[in-house]
Amino acid sequence: MMRSNSPHSLSISALSLILIASASLIAQTPSRAKAQETYSKGQNISPSYEGWEQNPDGSFNFLFGYMNRNWLEEPDIPVGVDNSFSPGSEDRGQPTHFLPRRNRFVFKVRVPADWGGKELVWTLTT
Repeated sequence: MMRSNSPHSLSISALSLILIASASLIAQTPSRAKAQETYSKGQNISPSYEGWEQNPDGSFNFLFGYMNRNWLEEPDIPVGVDNSFSPGSEDRGQPTHFLPRRNRFVFKVRVPADWGGKELVWTLTT
């Protein structure tokens, strides 16, 4: 009489179950190529706040960069409605030519020592 619950047969059954479950998961997983698509052009650019530094006179510099999601396109966006700061002057020295991909600490904006909890917003529309 053969025993069906011997350690050897249980190991084979467990291994078979793991292989079937793995094959099922692999079949349901989206292609990695789709998740890693890249675009040469036509994608947006996101401004990023990188941090701040205090100046000797008590004023502050806010540091900015951006993420151009394009791999090749280098858009030009002049200072104006689509590339501006608020409140105050819309031109704070921000770039108007945007190199591809992540660009950190591209420029800084000086604000007075009494800036406190005010916000400085960079609007960038592509």
